[in-house]
Amino acid sequence: MSPAIHSFLTSSDAIFEVHDHDAVVSFAEAQRLLPFDPDAMVKSLAFRLPGDRYAIAAMRAAERADYKKIADALGVRRADLHMATDMELAQFLAMVPGGVVPLPINGARVVVDSGVTAMETIYCGTGRNDSTLQICSAELVRVSRCALHDLVKR
Repeated sequence: MSPAIHSFLTSSDAIFEVHDHDAVVSFAEAQRLLPFDPDAMVKSLAFRLPGDRYAIAAMRAAERADYKKIADALGVRRADLHMATDMELAQFLAMVPGGVVPLPINGARVVVDSGVTAMETIYCGTGRNDSTLQICSAELVRVSRCALHDLVKR
């Protein structure tokens, strides 16, 4: 787990578990290599916004992101929503590809698809791609101070 993520979770008095494993980057790898229920996996996408701000959008891992809905939820034009680069992930969010976690690290805005709240326990990134965070969805919503929106293609 990234030290910044661990610090954030512990300072928020979050209840969570961390599971160490070999590195995985994609949902397909996670399905194949990890022992967690794929229906309980959450993916997080990191974006750079105008004004060098960052945002993280989270949804069930098997669902397809709707970038227009994400842009609307963040109050930006779709054209102004850019995927964060690997360097930006590391430098500004203390995360790596395959390990993005929906937490407001360094002031990042967090939006979560409302479907995630229907899941009791979720598995998501830890800032690193060689461990997985296990947390109740209600606890994630509490500590992330996220906004809930419809973010996926229907």
